[in-house]
Amino acid sequence: MQLIIVTHGRNAGQELNEVKKLGRLEIVPLREVWKKEPDFSQWLSHSDHLSLLGESLGIEMLCEETEADVGDFSADILAVEDGGNRRIIIENQFETTDHDHLGKLITYASGRQADILIWIVEKARDEHRAAVQWLNENTLEDIAVFLVQIEVCRIGDSDPAPRFVVLEKPNEWLKSAKSGKGHMTDREQKLQRWWSSFQDYAMRQPAYTQCFKRRKESGMCYFDLPSGSSKYHIVLRVAESKGSISALIYINRDKELFQHFLSHRTEIESALGFELEWLSEESKTASTIVVKRPTDISASSQASEVFQWYCDRAIALKRVFNQFAGRYE
Repeated sequence: MQLIIVTHGRNAGQELNEVKKLGRLEIVPLREVWKKEPDFSQWLSHSDHLSLLGESLGIEMLCEETEADVGDFSADILAVEDGGNRRIIIENQFETTDHDHLGKLITYASGRQADILIWIVEKARDEHRAAVQWLNENTLEDIAVFLVQIEVCRIGDSDPAPRFVVLEKPNEWLKSAKSGKGHMTDREQKLQRWWSSFQDYAMRQPAYTQCFKRRKESGMCYFDLPSGSSKYHIVLRVAESKGSISALIYINRDKELFQHFLSHRTEIESALGFELEWLSEESKTASTIVVKRPTDISASSQASEVFQWYCDRAIALKRVFNQFAGRYE
C-alpha cells in the first residue's frame, strides 16, 4: 500500500516558522518599583492609579487624604466613593499579611466611620483570607471588606505594569439573605427598572458615555453619578408623588463650597442655560443645588424625552460645576 500525503501550498516547516513568538510574563518584586510601603501609598493615591484599583473592585473612588489621622495613628489612604457617600479606608502591606495590619485596618475604619475596607497585600496567609471572609459574612450589610493582592508584571524589557488581584470580596447575595432584604418591594423593583431603562438609553448617547460609565442600579428614588471631585456628586431623582424629576449637585459637610458656588450663581446659571434652586439649611449637613421638571413617569411614551433630559442635565452640571470647583480648590 502506498500512502500519499497531499499539502495545500504549505509544508509543516513553514507552519512552524509562522507561529507567532510571544513574550514571557515576569513577576517583578515590589521593592524594585517602590522601596517602601509609603512610596506605594503615594503612587496609589494618584487618581489614575486609584482608578486601576477601582476597576478591579467595581468601585469608582477619589483620594481625600494620605496618612490620614486616626487618633494617634494614621491610615495609608482615606478615599470616598465617586458619586456616592461611602467612605473608604485603604491599608497597604508589603510581604505576607499579619495580624498587625488587619487590626490597623479595622481600627482606622472605626475611627473614620468607613463603609469600605481595602487591604492591599503582596501575599496573603490562608488565615487572613478566612478572617476577611468571616468579616464579610458577619458584619452589617453596608460594610464591605476587600483583600487585594498587588502584583507587578513585565514582559521582556517593557515597563513594569501593576495588576490588582481580588482575593476576597463581599458576597452581596449572602448579605442580602442574612439581613432579610433579599426581596425588593414592588416600588423598589419599579424604580430599579426605571434606572435600568435610563442607563440602557444613556449608554447609547456618545456625549453621556464620555462623562459617565454604567453604574449599578438600586431600588431607590435617586441615582448617584460621579462628579470627578470628592467634595460633591451629581444625583438624578424621581419624585412620583410630586410628579417631577430632578438633577442636582449634592454637597455633603462643606458649607463653604456651597457658598463658593452661590457667589458665582449668575455665572453658573448663565453657563448652564437654566436656573437652579439653591438649598442649604444650617440644621442639615448637606446642601443641594437643584433643577426640576414636572413629569409623569408612568407615561411610557415620555421615557425617551425624560431620559434625554437626565443626560443633558447631568452632562451640563458636571461640566460647569467642575469649572467653578477648580477656582475654589
